[in-house]
Amino acid sequence: MADVLTRRETARPERISPPSSRPPRRRRFGVAVVTLLSVLAIGLGVSMGEGQARAASTQDIISGLNAMTSLNPAAGIGNVVAVLINNKGSQAALEQWRIQACGSGASSGGADCSGSTGTGIAIVMPGQFELTPDAIYKGAQSIADNQAVKTILGLFGIDSSLPNAATPLGHATVIGDGFQFAMASTGGKATAISYLPVSLATAGASGGRTAYAFALVGIANAWTTDDIPIVILSKPTGLAIPGIKTVGCYGGLTAAYAEGVGACANVLGTFDFRFTQLDAAGKSLSIPQVQFALTDPSAVLTDPSGVFSKVITDIFAGKTPTLSKDIARLSLGGDSLLALTSEYGLSAPITVNWLGSTITIYPTATINGETRPNMAAPPQIVTGGLDTSQVIPVITVPRITFPFGLAPLGPYVSSAPALTTSSARVLAATTTTTARAVRSAVADDETGTTSSSSNTTSSSTTPSTTTSSTTITSSTGRSSQSSSSSGTRTSAPSAAPTSSAGTDTGADSGVTQSSGGVPTVSPAN
Repeated sequence: MADVLTRRETARPERISPPSSRPPRRRRFGVAVVTLLSVLAIGLGVSMGEGQARAASTQDIISGLNAMTSLNPAAGIGNVVAVLINNKGSQAALEQWRIQACGSGASSGGADCSGSTGTGIAIVMPGQFELTPDAIYKGAQSIADNQAVKTILGLFGIDSSLPNAATPLGHATVIGDGFQFAMASTGGKATAISYLPVSLATAGASGGRTAYAFALVGIANAWTTDDIPIVILSKPTGLAIPGIKTVGCYGGLTAAYAEGVGACANVLGTFDFRFTQLDAAGKSLSIPQVQFALTDPSAVLTDPSGVFSKVITDIFAGKTPTLSKDIARLSLGGDSLLALTSEYGLSAPITVNWLGSTITIYPTATINGETRPNMAAPPQIVTGGLDTSQVIPVITVPRITFPFGLAPLGPYVSSAPALTTSSARVLAATTTTTARAVRSAVADDETGTTSSSSNTTSSSTTPSTTTSSTTITSSTGRSSQSSSSSGTRTSAPSAAPTSSAGTDTGADSGVTQSSGGVPTVSPAN
């Protein structure tokens, strides 16, 4: 016992270690990585020097940018265009026809391409396009201004004076590494800006007006130009370079503005904004139109044939092509004042034909040259002469389409046909005949006679006597029974007349029983 107590007293207490101050393993790993990178950076700086390390880093960045630029097709095409336009021979030829033009990286008069690193072309045209080269025109002008020539031609009543040829006036500017084209004349100012290889911006302005187009992964067009007559020695030929007035945007981030025409913006091919000052015929609207739309960019995948056929149509019509379909487009102002349209949903209005009148639900509206049902328009009622044959209305629902490749529905037409005039007359005649038969039966009951017919289908009262299809005859001491599918019974001599098939007369009991098994009481004889 003493030994046990001694061991307990002399036993060393258990050591309790304090909480560890070491960070978690994940933190230690991060610190180790940072330390290793720091050592490598310090070693690189010591071995190469500060200037060499900075030079290496800059060279890597420039090499990366050059590699990205080499993937841009606009840069390669722009170099070819620049060589073709900016050389001295081309510039001399353009000057002969009084045109200022430039390619990427250069400038000429009012045409500025110095900000274009992609494919950019800028042109400044005169107010009249003179087909006669400048050298020949000036020679002809000097001859026409000769006093002797004027005198001789004046004898024949010919005015030989030749005015100065029209000169280019305006500013056309292209900027960016995408595709750009700008044209100006008669004091117009056109600016086209595009970035990234798949971007196209075009702008045109004349008559002192302004046009801007910007595209970042997409297409933007802004044009407000007038016709440019084509002349020879300042004499009109009846021909002209047609003017263009249009605004269009589509893509990742695009915007455009053309003075006197309108403006637009498009984001991700989904959100669309338009401000229109001209109608489809190019005439000014009394009230400009503002449009807000939500579009479906997946339409190019779900309906490629429909989308690309529309793209081709828009290109030939001079419109900016799009690869999306309208899910909903709200239009304020213009000819319709208020319209809510869509390229999905109803393909035509719903019509109801009733009593000679036609009710049109969701009548159409023309927006951007397309005629579609207007969901915001009240119904239209076209009244006609009262037609009692259309007692039951006929409802027509056109084909209904859905976005995202969902299957369409319809069209539907109400299956209940309208009541024709002939069927109405037959119904009226049948009702009259039935009423006469009922009155005849009531009169027979009052006089104590039996109605000659319970199934009369005409107004004639010619009596007919038939033999019952089922007869049971009772004789003295014996009875003979004859049964048929109607199951009717007659308790009378076989010679007793019956009124119709399937009807028996009980003369002894005063009860008449029909084939349906429902007894009726007739007056006793």
